[in-house]
Amino acid sequence: MKYTLLLCFMAGLLATGCKKGDTNFSSAEGSSGRSGSTARMTVSRDHLYVVNQQDLKVFNIADPAKTVLQNTVSIGFDVETIFPYGEKLFIGSASAMYIYDISDPKNPARQGMVSHIRACDPVVADGNYAYVTLRNNNSGCGGTQNILNIYDISAGKILYPLLLSTLAMPQPYGLDIYGTTLYVCCAEAGLAVVDVSDKTKPNITKVITQGKNYTDVIAFNDILFAYVQGGIALFDISTPQNPVFISEIRNNL
Repeated sequence: MKYTLLLCFMAGLLATGCKKGDTNFSSAEGSSGRSGSTARMTVSRDHLYVVNQQDLKVFNIADPAKTVLQNTVSIGFDVETIFPYGEKLFIGSASAMYIYDISDPKNPARQGMVSHIRACDPVVADGNYAYVTLRNNNSGCGGTQNILNIYDISAGKILYPLLLSTLAMPQPYGLDIYGTTLYVCCAEAGLAVVDVSDKTKPNITKVITQGKNYTDVIAFNDILFAYVQGGIALFDISTPQNPVFISEIRNNL
């Protein structure tokens, strides 16, 4: 029944033409949103946050029929992605990761940032840690390495995140964290399952290929939604280190 409901839900999204990055899952408490790591918009509580190449725009969506732009915050240049966690937004650009506090939802306040080599920059966070993939695939990102970086963003380091580890990966794109398991999309190289129980020593334990081109993922309620070329693949991750393929919804996404 769980799988049937999820399939119906995803099929509904595809039928309306939604892109995967437009889909946001709220937590049970309603305090944080959920989005893919390559998304440019996300929802948290009664607010929609959207990034363009240099600004963060804040919309009040308490009444969807009267959506109001409440604020525009200048971020920097080459902004690419946005990811919510708790009362924070993690914003990735081609050369930095920014952390914004949204305890006052309409007034995001910058708490910290870390610069890195210039590269495409999906980012997700979980508790005291942030996970960033950087890649060079001749897509205009300008990077020279294909790596996963893990940062300590605990209270004492939020202003200046501390790099804990770096792991070489083939063309890493979108990613998501589920407990101590990180899922990293590596395009045609597959979906990498990474054990991050030791943040200083991330370890790739499995790579799923199945001939698909993986670009982004969302882990939600023991299900992994993998955005692949031409559709969405669903995996059972009740055992996080061993994703089991359930089905695939095909569509020209």
